[in-house]
Amino acid sequence: MLRVFSLSLLLLAASRLLGLVRDVVVATQFGLSGHADAALVVLSFPDLAVSLLWGAAIPAVMVPRMAGRDPAHLAAEGARWSRLAALVFLLAGIGVWWGRDLIVHLLAPGLQAHEAALAAQALGWSALVALPAGAVAMVGNAMLQAQGRLQWQYTGQVVFNLGLITGLLVAARTHHFAWVAVGVAAAALARLGLMRRASRGASVPAAATGQAWPDMTSLRALVLALAASGLTVLYTLAARALMSDAGPGQLGVFQYAQRVGELPLHTVFAVASALALTRLSAAESQGDSARAQAETRQWLRAMLWLSALIALAGMVAAPGIVRLLFGWGRMTTEAQDQVTEAMRWILLLLPLQAAQLVLATRLNSHRRIADQVLGYGAGLLALAATGTVLAAQPWRGLAAYGAAWAVAVAVLWWRLARHQGDAQGRNAAVLLGALLGLAIVGTSLHAVALPWLPSLLLAALLFAAGLAALLRFDPLGRLVRDRYTSRGLRRAG
Repeated sequence: MLRVFSLSLLLLAASRLLGLVRDVVVATQFGLSGHADAALVVLSFPDLAVSLLWGAAIPAVMVPRMAGRDPAHLAAEGARWSRLAALVFLLAGIGVWWGRDLIVHLLAPGLQAHEAALAAQALGWSALVALPAGAVAMVGNAMLQAQGRLQWQYTGQVVFNLGLITGLLVAARTHHFAWVAVGVAAAALARLGLMRRASRGASVPAAATGQAWPDMTSLRALVLALAASGLTVLYTLAARALMSDAGPGQLGVFQYAQRVGELPLHTVFAVASALALTRLSAAESQGDSARAQAETRQWLRAMLWLSALIALAGMVAAPGIVRLLFGWGRMTTEAQDQVTEAMRWILLLLPLQAAQLVLATRLNSHRRIADQVLGYGAGLLALAATGTVLAAQPWRGLAAYGAAWAVAVAVLWWRLARHQGDAQGRNAAVLLGALLGLAIVGTSLHAVALPWLPSLLLAALLFAAGLAALLRFDPLGRLVRDRYTSRGLRRAG
């Protein structure tokens, strides 16, 4: 399992870094402008609509029902879900094509008419191909996750991001925005081909069961899972829209800050949660709820400390990171400062996001997706209320985004505590202390600006010291340290 985790983590990190490269290309070519916002809308829509929506819901439904089953069962289930994915998202692609102007207006209300028209045209045509192709590829991802073959799943993301970057570079060189749509469609088809081949490689042909579609129990669970994952996607979409409403280029500020700020935590957690969901589901199916509860408590504490460490180092290093990534081309010093401040706010929210990710995975292992819908719905209401009360300023979107995560985590924590009879008071204290400490650090750094190069050096020292402490004192950290140490000793022997 450790070997699979290590390889999968490297591939996922490569995919996320390529996504960051994609945003860097947009920033250096267009700066903070309406054209940059238009490109970000077209490039990010398939990922938000498929990978984060469908790709988050499908494993929650398929993996608990497929883990440990024979290859014939996996193949049959994959065929049923692939048919459903192709049909539903083909219809969704047609709907996006017909409503492309309205969708672009909702996603980026700050775009000028000419830029909105470019985005709408590219978005409409790319959605016809990218949505169904991406949805079927996500079914293959779930099959690979059930088999423990996560490395192929993240290889597909690498291929997808390479296709997006290629289309973006061609569009920038030729000054034809249509190449962005071509890149999105080609990237989705390339990922689909790879996922289909990989998911079928270790399975047998599907048995003829006479059942062409998933059963009603699975479909009801899917509806709840889609509602849960869809609400979290709406957090990002709504926050981006609130930022865009403040003027051209502000959507880019949120996009760049979110991409860099959330990348380390979500890269580690994406692999860890995939492995943990299978283990927790197995423990629950065996009736060993006490072991699952103890593992959840340890896992949550480790993720809270790790997210706080990442956030602390990131806040200190923010000027240097933004300077190295975005300090080129058309990104002015003022634009870099805006991204730096937004990034620090996103980093402040990392402990909340870490708690949400662990709580959601634990609820998934219980198949209590309705509780997630309740928590995320409450967060969305908090986001809408905050966005309505505050004036149309650039920081309004960031404040609403933070309110959404705070309320969602509170509700999820309450539901899991009620279900397990364990409020995890120690972990709650860790979360509140981390948020307070990070808020103090962020305020201090805003008042005292550090040069970008010393900030990078100081952040590296802080991260190294914190990581050493986690590997020594945290139970899961000690486990990881001992496993890697024992492997190194065996290889040396």
